[in-house]
Order: sequence, then structure tokens, then C-alpha cells
Amino acid sequence: MLEIVPNVDDRMLAVYCRKCGKLHGPSFYLYLAVDGGETLAAGLFEVESDKVNVVYYESREDDPYLFDAILRAGLNYASEHGITQGHLPEHFRGEHKAYFAKLNYPPQSTFDITNFFRKYKSCCL
Repeated sequence: MLEIVPNVDDRMLAVYCRKCGKLHGPSFYLYLAVDGGETLAAGLFEVESDKVNVVYYESREDDPYLFDAILRAGLNYASEHGITQGHLPEHFRGEHKAYFAKLNYPPQSTFDITNFFRKYKSCCL
């Protein structure tokens, strides 16, 4: 069964930080899509004050639903921990433009997370 889960392995977090040229530290967290113990996708997030940046996403599946689920899980985590703003950098949007073309996501790069969940319902058209 597919599950979207927070990463609890600090070594794995360090690996994903290195993949995108970041130094592993306490401001990062990782969400994984796992099916039967196998990791299908991962999303790396970085907290900056009251904003969370979506830093990195990779997947073994070409599935916008999976992309959406990982991003929503990471944004939800941030919101539950008092982070009010989400940020989807332009380079990230460019890397995953096929997914953004299919998803109902905000047009601006920085957005209010609470409004995102109210306005942008899951997931693909």
C-alpha cells in the first residue's frame, strides 16, 4: 500500500541534501512515498523563518498525483509547525513544468499555505 511518510533517517536526509547541493542541517525535512518498503518518490523541504521552500523532488514514477501528494504532505507539516508561507522556486517549477501544467497550483512562487489548502484542491485535472 502506498504511504506518504516523513523520513526518520538522518543519513537519508543528508543524502538528499547533497543531491541538491545543500548542507544537511536542522532546517531540512524529507517526505517519502513508500510502497511495500520501496521508496518511489521523495521531496526535500527547507524552513526559512516563516517560509518553507520546496527544494528537491525525485521519483521513480512519472505521476503528477505522487508529486502532488509529496508536496502537500510537506506543506501540511510546515503549516502544523507554524510556518505560514510556502515557496515553489522558479527553477523548481521549471524542472517539473509538466507536473505544474497538470496541477491546480498557485501561479505565484510564494503563497499562504492555509489558503493553498482552501483554494487548491487535490490534485490533477
